[in-house]
Amino acid sequence: FKQKTAYEISACLVGSEMCIRDRFNIDAEVKESAHARVNLIGEHTDYTGGYVMPTLLSFKNTIEISQNNSNEFTVYSQHFKEKKTFNDFKKSINNEWVDYIKGCLHIFFDENKISSRFLSIFISSDIPLERGISSSSALCVATLKALNTFFETKIKDPEIAKLAKKVEFNYIGVSGGIMDQMVSSIGIHGKAFFMNCKNLEYELINFPENWKFCLIDSEVQRNLRDSSYNERFAELQEAEKKLGVEYLGEVKKENFQTNKFDNNTIAKRAKHVVFENDRVINAKKNLIENNIQEFGKLMNESHVSYSKDFEASTLDVDLIVQRSVECGALGARLTGGGFGGFTVSLIERNNFSNWYSKILNFYPAEKIFEVN
Repeated sequence: FKQKTAYEISACLVGSEMCIRDRFNIDAEVKESAHARVNLIGEHTDYTGGYVMPTLLSFKNTIEISQNNSNEFTVYSQHFKEKKTFNDFKKSINNEWVDYIKGCLHIFFDENKISSRFLSIFISSDIPLERGISSSSALCVATLKALNTFFETKIKDPEIAKLAKKVEFNYIGVSGGIMDQMVSSIGIHGKAFFMNCKNLEYELINFPENWKFCLIDSEVQRNLRDSSYNERFAELQEAEKKLGVEYLGEVKKENFQTNKFDNNTIAKRAKHVVFENDRVINAKKNLIENNIQEFGKLMNESHVSYSKDFEASTLDVDLIVQRSVECGALGARLTGGGFGGFTVSLIERNNFSNWYSKILNFYPAEKIFEVN
């Protein structure tokens, strides 16, 4: 299918009140939602036992569930305008969107030792797909929350996140950490979600009044299975073996030495993660102290590292970051797993209108999204 732009995806829901009754002629017994996220700083530090700082976006997936009297599951996606039916949890051959629902059902029933009951499931979403803001994790979290409510299993939000991680890692086959699932399950809109990914301890931190974050859509599509994401995952595992540590998050910036590697590419990948962890810790400090200039500087350093050492950016994305800073942003960087998607910029709120009018000379309004 042809990927829609973020604007087209959002526009398709404007004024729409379509729900499960419109498609299946039954009322929803359960309705749950989960939001997408933007990672402000801390890329590929989650599955390496480090630190991250995402925040929730207004974009969300909503799941409605009712029991049906047939002998199959029926799922309808409002975005794809497509209905799927199945009576087992085998993955599709072509990696279809319904695999995420199959995976959630399979993991949920298996983990909770629940006998399968056939359900009708309706999905509505305004999350732009393949843009690095965790649309898949939000879908899994929303689905698992709906199943948790429907079956009254009383699973806590952190455990919902762990189940969602199992769906993506074990069933779908995407390497990665648990940041996306945790913030989607636990995060609060309007607050930074600082987390230690090794022990899953987290803090919710308010944004200072004058801080404004914005996304710009590069319209460079990404697919974690088809991109170099899994390759980077393997490279970082190799770096951990080389350094003799369980996680790169254990390595301090001041102790990192590139001469311990006989492969320059692996050394560059590891350097990004080790220095990125240090940046996230300092970003938290500057957020609490309302030091917007230093936070922006850390974002800029993060992007340079992501582009040069981790090699996860593109020329088009680098240009967006450059233009955003030239238009007055204090910091800008590619966000998400890399290889396309959104950039995130930090602007002083009292300078936002000036930045916005300048950035419109390069990108249309429908490609720009306010975070807070």
